[in-house]
Amino acid sequence: MEKIVDLSPAVPHGFKGPPSTDLGVQLEVRTKPGYWQSAQTTLMSLHTGCHVESALHVVEGGESIDEVALERVMGEAVLLDMRPVEAMDLIDVPDLEGALARLESAGESIRPGDILLLCTGWAERAIGQREYFRRSPGLTEGAARWLVRREPKCIGCDFFEEPAAREPGWKPEEFVVHNVILGAGIPLVEGLVNLGSLPPRCRFFAPFYKFAGVESAPARAFAIVEG
Repeated sequence: MEKIVDLSPAVPHGFKGPPSTDLGVQLEVRTKPGYWQSAQTTLMSLHTGCHVESALHVVEGGESIDEVALERVMGEAVLLDMRPVEAMDLIDVPDLEGALARLESAGESIRPGDILLLCTGWAERAIGQREYFRRSPGLTEGAARWLVRREPKCIGCDFFEEPAAREPGWKPEEFVVHNVILGAGIPLVEGLVNLGSLPPRCRFFAPFYKFAGVESAPARAFAIVEG
């Protein structure tokens, strides 16, 4: 029997976006006697909560989010479980190799075209707060290149993988992890939760809002696993 695992956090009023904007979600709820409700957001970064990013995020003239086909964020996925991971840890190639060894010991492997899901457990500790970005574990540039060499069609994370961007004031050339992954044409799904509840292999889906001409859009990610 199959079951659905929700991999997206709830995004309430005040939920924090990245430090480059430091915006908290502002929801304005209008009601009328009767009962009728219409809510709108007056302020929110598109990099808030679970979202998908395209190459335009770091590549001038790159692929915008509406040009990313849905099948590129849906399909067979494998879990690279790197726990335990502490705040501000840098995840390097040996850490990924260790996660791959654990995956293989469970009878699975990374196949070209798989979606790679990187699990640290960090989201359950801090997502929606400033600390989620500013104290998150991160990837090294070498780790990002290791991931790209596995030829995934998509990468998803439950942590903020760009260590240079933990605080405002970074320069675009320091955005090395995003440049390696998005520059290779691999969409990034950020802000995932509940990855630790997934088996080594599952089916993953991250449908996203089809904003045109920009680099990111909110998503409602989920997995389908055997019960």
